[in-house]
Amino acid sequence: MGIRDIHVIFEKWRFHCALCRGEWERVFEARHADDGHGGDHVAWTLAGQASLPPWVDQTCPSCRGLHVKALPAGTLIPPQR
Repeated sequence: MGIRDIHVIFEKWRFHCALCRGEWERVFEARHADDGHGGDHVAWTLAGQASLPPWVDQTCPSCRGLHVKALPAGTLIPPQR
């Protein structure tokens, strides 16, 4: 088995809670590696701990709501109607 290239990227993600309208940011570490079959595998960490991707199963730290939208940094949050 050969050595695989691993690229580490730090990604800032913004989160928005649809229930309480809370907003916050977190920086995730994404480790991209060749899966050995021509594809890409990404392993996510948050604060040094293994994590799911930013868009999966987020909980609002204010109201504990589950209606959280993850947006890459720089994305504007649409106004409430």
